[in-house]
Amino acid sequence: MENEVAKKPAQPIDGFAGYEDAVEGNEQQTSNRVIQGELVKFTNEVNWVTGAGEELPSDLELVVIDIGRVVQKWKDGNPVETRVLQPGEKFPDIDALNETVPKKEWAEGPDGKPRGPWQSQHVVYLLDPRKMGRYTWPTGTVGGAIAVRDIVDRTCWMRKYRGANVYPVVRLSDVFMPTRFGGRQRPYFNIERWISLDGSGAVLTPTELPALESPPTAPPEVKPPSAKEVTDDEVRF
Repeated sequence: MENEVAKKPAQPIDGFAGYEDAVEGNEQQTSNRVIQGELVKFTNEVNWVTGAGEELPSDLELVVIDIGRVVQKWKDGNPVETRVLQPGEKFPDIDALNETVPKKEWAEGPDGKPRGPWQSQHVVYLLDPRKMGRYTWPTGTVGGAIAVRDIVDRTCWMRKYRGANVYPVVRLSDVFMPTRFGGRQRPYFNIERWISLDGSGAVLTPTELPALESPPTAPPEVKPPSAKEVTDDEVRF
C-alpha cells in the first residue's frame, strides 16, 4: 500500500497554475501587496473611475471576492509602511499611533487640519467574471467604510442560508448619506444577484445555468432565502 501511494502521480502543473513572480527573499513584500489588478476610485464628483481616471461603465457587473483591511503610514503622498490585518483582527488605535509621531511629520488633511501619517483603510477586491479582470478599491472615508460594512453584512446574512461560498455580483453605484453639512452621495454596492464559487474564491464553477453572458463558464446563481427560511416559520396574513 505504501508503494502504491508513493507511485501516485502528482497533479500536473502548467505555466498558469505554477506561475510565480516573487523574488526569493522578498516573499513578505509580495504577500503585503494591497492593490491587485486595476485601482478603482470613487471621486468627489460621484463617479467610479480607474486609477488613470477612466470612468467605469455604469452597467459593469463585478463580483466582490474579498474584503481586506490595512493600516498604513504615509509620507509625501505614498505609503511607507503597511500592515495587513488578519481576518477577525481589530483595527489598532490610530490616534494612539499618530501620537507617537512628531507633529512636524503630520500633513494637511482634506479638511485643512493637520492629520497624522497613520491611516486605516478598507480594501474591496472585485472580479470581472466576463473578462477575468481584477479591481481593487481602497477607501479611508466614512462613506466608504459604511459601504464596506453594508456589503459585508448582507453577504454574511446570505451565507447563513446559502453557504460560505456565496458571493455578491454588484454594480458600482452611490446613495445619499446624511451629514451635519446637509448630506452627500456615498459609494454603494448595488447587488444584482448572488453566485456560488468553487471554494477557492477565484475559479468560477462551470454550470448549465445562463446566469451570465457565457453559460459554459458562468457560476451558478444563488436565490435569496424565502420569508419562511428567514423567520423559520410560515408567513401568515
